[in-house]
Amino acid sequence: MQTELHYDTVFDAQQHFRLLLDSMARPGKISTFPAMDIMPPVGLNQASALTGFALLNADTTYYIAGYNSADIAQYLLVNTASQQAGIDTAEYIFLTENHDGRGLEKARVGTPVYPEDSAALIAEAELISEQSIENGLEITLKGPGVNGEAQVFVRGINPALLNYIKEQNAEYPLGVDLIITDRQNNLLCIPRSNAFTYIKTN
Repeated sequence: MQTELHYDTVFDAQQHFRLLLDSMARPGKISTFPAMDIMPPVGLNQASALTGFALLNADTTYYIAGYNSADIAQYLLVNTASQQAGIDTAEYIFLTENHDGRGLEKARVGTPVYPEDSAALIAEAELISEQSIENGLEITLKGPGVNGEAQVFVRGINPALLNYIKEQNAEYPLGVDLIITDRQNNLLCIPRSNAFTYIKTN
């Protein structure tokens, strides 16, 4: 597994980290990573890889819930120096498209004293859009960073995963943060401070 030579670990990582921070501060906003000449392994789209590059370093840990985990783990290790860990200790959890949330019960949700000691989920979807998508989900968010309510449409996210997140976040400030990426390099963040509902679209 080769290091991505076209990725600048200082300039690109800082730019992408700011993009992630802005997206987390504005739930429901769709942001887009600039297209880059990188080749992540099967099971990891480019936006998830760039998210990993921005968030992971030698002091962080991650877990991969999906197929081709060995190649993805090696790819992230080579490019970030971050180590894979068990799901009960990992700070970042990467999920493939349509993951149903099974096996995530042990993910970190923080403690009453340290609610920030929780995991962030990086979940891949097929498409994120401001417009209604056939066979997708309409997600409505409200809470900090949202002016009233915000609607966004996603295809390739399993409702069971969203139900899991709602359950984990029911006792805020405990819970997990959600970062959704898609095949077009789009990015959507749903922090645990935000409530959301969803309905299926035709």
